[in-house]
Amino acid sequence: MSHVGIDLEQFTVDPQGSGIQRVLQYLAREWPSELVTCDFVVPFGRDYLLLKPSAADELVTLAFSEPTAGVRSAIRAKIEVLAESAPLVAPGALLSLYNAWLLPEVSYLPSVLERFALFARCMTTGMIGYDALPMTDPINYRFEPGRNDRVSEYFRFLARTDALVCISEYSRRTVIERLRRSPTASTTVAHPGGDHVPVRLVPREVGNPITFLRVGTMEARKFPRELVSAFRVAREEGVEAQMHFIGRPSASDASINAYVSQAVAENIGVRWTTDASDEEVREHIETSDVFLSFGTEGYGIPVLEALRRRLPVVFGGVQPAAQLMVGSGSSEVEGTTKQDLTEMFRTFSDVPTVKESQLSVDPGAVPTWRDFARSVAHAVL
Repeated sequence: MSHVGIDLEQFTVDPQGSGIQRVLQYLAREWPSELVTCDFVVPFGRDYLLLKPSAADELVTLAFSEPTAGVRSAIRAKIEVLAESAPLVAPGALLSLYNAWLLPEVSYLPSVLERFALFARCMTTGMIGYDALPMTDPINYRFEPGRNDRVSEYFRFLARTDALVCISEYSRRTVIERLRRSPTASTTVAHPGGDHVPVRLVPREVGNPITFLRVGTMEARKFPRELVSAFRVAREEGVEAQMHFIGRPSASDASINAYVSQAVAENIGVRWTTDASDEEVREHIETSDVFLSFGTEGYGIPVLEALRRRLPVVFGGVQPAAQLMVGSGSSEVEGTTKQDLTEMFRTFSDVPTVKESQLSVDPGAVPTWRDFARSVAHAVL
């Protein structure tokens, strides 16, 4: 049986509660050990801790349950606790333990990249391909001077790894077209799941005014500025509605944060929650009427979370998860201009329209994490 090492260092250094780290959480929780055994590998001093999937799940879950300000210290403390019982091995022993090595996150850390290069010379390597690339969304890639070489190295690995599992067809296509990965190389698509959210049995009573919810970081490719601009126009025209943003501030463009904050201060019905736990996000979903997903996403797990709670989704742009769920609760807006978005707010601020949209939501059609984890394991067999 194959034995896979899964590199978890990037998470321990930067434990954000993001879509990528949701993938880590459920890769651990649903890993098919009956098919392929694995260890999640964490640096510990000069050595490495080998965590079984259940222990890795405990560690990663902290990113979704701890306040952002304290998550790093919580991660460090948890690693200390796990070190009391988990195997500890020297660097030289890692090569003899595995016949495959998986890098499940985007990482520009020199230690992660050097380790991957070493393993690539000795065994099968695998990676998970995520969303935007520097070539497709350069505005989201503003790197510190001197770090570009590490970024380039990561993307070279993405183009050359033995097995690449992409989270969407869009991701697969961009890697092949923009990174020039060989079309004959093993490149598969596995859709991340949404079944970590329990199904709501009946739709909520539609509010009046309608509340629109958008979940995700404030990066330019996710259209926060465009949504606020169109919402402001709709309100000026007399539309009675509320819009709630949940997500961390933009790390690449501070002007977006200022623009959204200004809209909140104007008291035009815009809210912004920057630090919400899993439970808080679900509570906000329960008090919203329409979920919005616009711009460019590599996939879009929050779309699936909304549909599991019977919240209809309205989307536009590159939105693989929402596109996957057309006919099962998601509706596409034909364009993403200011006029298009303003018309969207007009249309879906109508209570009967939202009630009709609720009828199409099918939570059971959402992809599962079990299928995703098995697809990754099969890819690195």
